[in-house]
Amino acid sequence: MKFNVETDAAAEELGARESDGSTRERVLQLVVEEGPISAAQLGRKLNLTAAAVRRHLDAMTEQGIVEIKNVAGRRRGAGRPSRRYVISSRGQQVLGDDYLNLVRTALSVLQEHSSAATELSEGGVGAGDQQAVDTEAARTLARAYFARFEEKHAAHLQGVEDLDERTEKLAAAFNAEGFAGFTRLVGRDSPVLAMQSTQLCQGHCPIQEIAAAHPVFCEEETAMIARLLNVDVRRLSTQAAGAHVCTTHVPVGREKLAAERASRTTAGSRSSSAAPRGGRKRIVISPRQQERLS
Repeated sequence: MKFNVETDAAAEELGARESDGSTRERVLQLVVEEGPISAAQLGRKLNLTAAAVRRHLDAMTEQGIVEIKNVAGRRRGAGRPSRRYVISSRGQQVLGDDYLNLVRTALSVLQEHSSAATELSEGGVGAGDQQAVDTEAARTLARAYFARFEEKHAAHLQGVEDLDERTEKLAAAFNAEGFAGFTRLVGRDSPVLAMQSTQLCQGHCPIQEIAAAHPVFCEEETAMIARLLNVDVRRLSTQAAGAHVCTTHVPVGREKLAAERASRTTAGSRSSSAAPRGGRKRIVISPRQQERLS
């Protein structure tokens, strides 16, 4: 009987640890996606008390996974700044990186460009020329790195006409590749259609250190996003430049407005083609007017 009691106690303790771990992962995921975010906001999203959320946040803060960011209120003199939580640099490392694939790609690129590098070294280049060569080498590596992602996920977006749906699918692809992808809808209550947009966000960057040293990685990733969505996009922020989330502006409303205008133009041309030939209006003249004209 004593053995059964101890076994049950051990099972309960294991279940509690697993439950704690699962909740902590959910808290961390929301900090990645929504940070800076308060404990109260996290509690509402997870249906937990603020005290229960703070227990996990305190543990992750001690581990250096998340950090506190004090945010001042909108009104001056509204009291002390509120405590918000964001993912830390160590937290980004905990989420993992993708340097193994990057190194493999780099080795392949270096092998392909070894002959060109030999020619440059023999001919002699200046400091400015060398910097340009280094930048172009980094760009070539970035293109090769993101080509793998593009080739893998382009097929999943084919045939998806709705830009919102394509963006959601791309966010899911980024999430599957370890970039913690998600979307935010912006201006959806605006009466001006062109003001509506979607923000494609990445809460984690597996190659953040490399991208910080070589911004061309962010440029090439943005170009890839534009190709996959088949629309011009604009990068609003990157983790490589110090932001907590990489954010790309997708002009959903502008595309919808253009589609509506194209539809109206098509309908107008059909209406014109259906009108009587000659396009002349019929004028009705009264008998008195006829007398004056005769």
